[in-house]
Amino acid sequence: MTRLFGVLLVGLLSFASIASAATLEGTWIGTWTKNGDALPVTMYFANTSGAWYGSFDSDALQVSLVPLEDVRPSSSSVHWLLKGDSSSMAFDGALNGDRLTGTFKENHTTGSFSLKRSLEARTPLSASDVTFRSGAVTLAGSLIAPQGKGPFRAVLFLQGSGPEGRWANRYLAERFARAGFAALIFDKRGVGQSTGDWHAASFDDLASDAVAGIRFLQSQPGIDGHRIGIYGHSQGGTLAPLVAVKAGDLAFVIASAAGGIDPAEMEEYSVGNSIGIASLPASEQPDARAFVHAIVDVAYRGKARGELDALAAKFKTRSWYFDPPPPDDSYWTLSRNIARFDPPTYWRQVKAPVLLLYGTKDERVPPQRDANAVASALKAGGNTNLTLRMFEGADHTFALPSAGNGWAKHVPDYAGTLTAWTKSAVR
Repeated sequence: MTRLFGVLLVGLLSFASIASAATLEGTWIGTWTKNGDALPVTMYFANTSGAWYGSFDSDALQVSLVPLEDVRPSSSSVHWLLKGDSSSMAFDGALNGDRLTGTFKENHTTGSFSLKRSLEARTPLSASDVTFRSGAVTLAGSLIAPQGKGPFRAVLFLQGSGPEGRWANRYLAERFARAGFAALIFDKRGVGQSTGDWHAASFDDLASDAVAGIRFLQSQPGIDGHRIGIYGHSQGGTLAPLVAVKAGDLAFVIASAAGGIDPAEMEEYSVGNSIGIASLPASEQPDARAFVHAIVDVAYRGKARGELDALAAKFKTRSWYFDPPPPDDSYWTLSRNIARFDPPTYWRQVKAPVLLLYGTKDERVPPQRDANAVASALKAGGNTNLTLRMFEGADHTFALPSAGNGWAKHVPDYAGTLTAWTKSAVR
């Protein structure tokens, strides 16, 4: 009898644990706080066939449905992980009715979170996984649109440099969809579910991939094929005029942190900022600039590597020094492809309305020089339909400096600027 009672007690406790854990399901709103800086977030938890899933949104970080890992609720506690490119955040908290509170740790930084249950449901959107062809390459993505039949105006998202997948643009795509647009986001060739190899791709290849996405949109029911435009950030913004020229029939072009000057000059600016030349002692700056110039000479101007190797040996012990990529690194091939690209040549041919956006503290492209170059090229081609927006204090990703090592929050009106301008430009 005692053994039977013990079995029943364990069963009851297990049932209570499951019932309590089930209350985690749903939507939670609140804040994550580190170093006194509170980040507004919305979190979602669900249980499917006994497996727990979680994700979060943050307008301040400009992210949507970022997945969580190792979600483990128990009778009164909850654990989950948020894995980033270089570190992970471990969250542990207590579940008490409609309140979820606890702490998180990232490397040597600790913080707290406080959430409450929300009965508000996300505005439903239509989202479907799609594929389309660009020559021999199959590109995979997601088509996100408002509910209903349309026809909808549409925007295709271009990728930035490196192995960028569709999720990098998910947040903005959803913001466009909530503003009445269809949005196509896709994995760059060789990334995620797309075939091919972005390491070996030229700018012409990448632009052709984008045009293939535009043609795919034009073939879809519910899309207004005459009112399709593009959004590109960083390398995507730099590529935007080439895509516009190759497509020939775009309704609008949005270029964010786009390069408009000689790519070699942009690379010197970017690499110089990455090693902090401006903050070095005056006696160190000429040597650092010479080293960066030698790297760019090899990568973009086709010079032999001898001078670079000599400077590398000479400056190896300096605090700002870094080892140049080895000769077989893809950096050199990618750089040579980029070096041949002349942005003004293509901007002069763009006839659609253009929105240019820059952060005044952009550390990757010189914002005012690039903006002036693009504006001059458009004017030379007879296009005066240009809107320029400079975000004061924002960096290349449109993040603002964090106070006291807090969160790197985005400028609050970035997404709203995009959707408001596009709705006005494309009626």
